[in-house]
Amino acid sequence: MEINEIRPGMTCLTREGTAYVLEVVRQSLLVLLQREYETIPVQVRSDEILAPLSL
Repeated sequence: MEINEIRPGMTCLTREGTAYVLEVVRQSLLVLLQREYETIPVQVRSDEILAPLSL
C-alpha cells in the first residue's frame, strides 16, 4: 500500500496479522500500529502494510 492510502482508524493486514492504525508519519513513511494481540504499539514502514481490511 502507498502511504497516501493509509489513515488513522483503519484496520489493516501486516505480515504479523491484523493491526489498527494509530498514526501516520508521511515524511518518514512510518505508521504507528496497534497489533491485534499485542499491548504495546509498534512503528513500521508503510511498505510493510499489505492491505486494508473492511470489517
